Amino acid sequence: MGWLSAFMIANLIGIGSNFDNCSTGIAYGSHKLKFPHWVNAVVNAIGFSTSLLGAYMGTFISRYLTPESAAWAACVALICIGLFFWYAAYIHPVVSKRGRQINIKRPGCKEGVILGFALSATNVVSGFGATVSHSATVWVTAITISIWGYIMIWVGNVIGIGILSKFLGSYSSLISGLILILVGLHQVLI
Repeated sequence: MGWLSAFMIANLIGIGSNFDNCSTGIAYGSHKLKFPHWVNAVVNAIGFSTSLLGAYMGTFISRYLTPESAAWAACVALICIGLFFWYAAYIHPVVSKRGRQINIKRPGCKEGVILGFALSATNVVSGFGATVSHSATVWVTAITISIWGYIMIWVGNVIGIGILSKFLGSYSSLISGLILILVGLHQVLI
């Protein structure tokens, strides 16, 4: 296989395994929350590590972590974040004595690590799958998954802040929570 073909395959894998990153960026952006570049870097550093882990240790990991269990772990984490968006906007004001929403803040280091593991659970499988057929593309695949992960969160966040937040208004929590829940469900339904 030529270098151009390997490069194109690695980029297609990188794009395909990061659509959930774009949706996460949109969810935060529709809340008018800028996703800090350093948090995006944390999320995708974890993505890089997990895709390398998948590439180098796929057979060993597959004994303990099946693709289904990785997908379910990602699903649970993303659904919990989506439900928190709903709780903060709609349930907390009703049950709270003050009757105010919980302010959802810009993601920080803790959120970056949680999102990093939630969004990269599938990277283990992608890294393993990509390198089973083409073992020479281990590093290229891991790097492209990370680069496209960073780009997809950034693009989603720009779209969410620039376009969706203006249209959603008071429904932003409902929609952003729904997006994260759907991304979580997407992890186990495909």
